[in-house]
Amino acid sequence: MIIYQSQNVIIKYNGPDKQVIQNWYNFVSSVEFREAIDFTVSYVKNNTVISILSDTLKQMAVKPEDSEYAASAMTPLFQEGLKAMAFVIPEDIFTKISLKKFADLEQKNQHKVEYFHNVEEAKHWVKSVIDS
Repeated sequence: MIIYQSQNVIIKYNGPDKQVIQNWYNFVSSVEFREAIDFTVSYVKNNTVISILSDTLKQMAVKPEDSEYAASAMTPLFQEGLKAMAFVIPEDIFTKISLKKFADLEQKNQHKVEYFHNVEEAKHWVKSVIDS
């Protein structure tokens, strides 16, 4: 079920799996990016969500300050009961660099966050974390 949609972001909720799925496309402005992050945090706070799968395969690079903004949202998400977050890494080299910066910022928090080359790998990992 689609719970949020903007020009370059679609966010869905998979009720049976209690999972939010973010699909990012093309260049996402800072305003659009932060609105999607804020929506996700709000949704997790107000609903039962145990994992997030963020598909960034088709996303272009985001600004470093936006990566920092997203990283700052991670602790509140995990405090609300999130158990795992999987990123499907992008094709675009510049976006990979943006995600690397995000990963570096997030690494110190020791949350269950991993990066994958395709959606199936990401889903498999999330399932293994949730089932353990």
